[in-house]
Amino acid sequence: MFETILFTIENQIARITFNREASGNAFSETTYQEVIDAVASVEENPDVKAIVITGAGKYFCAGGDIRQFKDLATSGEGIPESGVIKTGEMVAAVRRSSKPVIAAVNGVAAGAGLGLALACDFILMGENAQLVTAFIQMAFPGDTSLLFNLSESIGTYRTNRHVMLNEPITAELAEQYGLIYQVVPDADLLSSALNLASRFVASPSVAIAYQKAIMYDLQYPKALENNQLEAKYMRKASLTADHREAVTAFLEKRKPKFQGR
Repeated sequence: MFETILFTIENQIARITFNREASGNAFSETTYQEVIDAVASVEENPDVKAIVITGAGKYFCAGGDIRQFKDLATSGEGIPESGVIKTGEMVAAVRRSSKPVIAAVNGVAAGAGLGLALACDFILMGENAQLVTAFIQMAFPGDTSLLFNLSESIGTYRTNRHVMLNEPITAELAEQYGLIYQVVPDADLLSSALNLASRFVASPSVAIAYQKAIMYDLQYPKALENNQLEAKYMRKASLTADHREAVTAFLEKRKPKFQGR
């Protein structure tokens, strides 16, 4: 049914698993649409009471596909605004879902992967997991509503620390910030997420759906405007020499030499 994710339903809980292990579960445009479609199918299924999102193998999600960035930078095409808009549509699908959505972060959630995790209602992290904004190391400003959701959660100055300096947020620090629901042993991550999801099976799902609708309208009245700004500046950044240097240096496994242009 899907190419880049695994989608299962068991015990009234849907599970979306990013399934591109060879690339650290990095997103492709196909993945964005598949997450949207999977969430839509859950919305149409009254028997499903919660959604768990996680990654296959070592990582939750490494963010965007660097090799795709390299191809677009080398050709001079740059990232199309439509691709960034699609990341916003994916995040909005998760945010607008009437079902509680739980991110079970294994390994690393980076870039757009972190943006998606921040769109979930609950985040659980394995004790050795990390959250990494990652965009600045690609000479990007960011997408997937990451800047908005992170600053709303931990404040402007902490956000600047983690987006401008790209300092990782460890599981311990995420817990101190109140950014996540729980830190659990790595081996217990998925079972803990499913246990949390099971609490919603016996909950009044209609009332929860109404709560989520109210929260969405209160918190995200300018979600579309925010996504359009992301698309504008991500495209501009993708056409810079700094971005070309960033992707080249990453693939050559060396430190980039930015020139500010």
